[in-house]
Amino acid sequence: MADITQMTDAQKLKLEVYRLVMNDSAATEKAIEFIAGNELNFELFKDAYAKTANETTALAKTEKAIREAKEVLDLFA
Repeated sequence: MADITQMTDAQKLKLEVYRLVMNDSAATEKAIEFIAGNELNFELFKDAYAKTANETTALAKTEKAIREAKEVLDLFA
């Protein structure tokens, strides 16, 4: 039996984002670009994404979450 290759931390983060945005590859790409491997960006994105229920698509939710997360990032500068 072959060994299973473990995921890297970066792969785990990307998979979590992919699942969060309902397996939408375009939304995942935008979110990953914003997050850029930064844990704070990821946490802010997750919080903002959870508040986007009024948006109709994963991509619209992602874009709104990114805008909101960017506004909050200023508090951490």
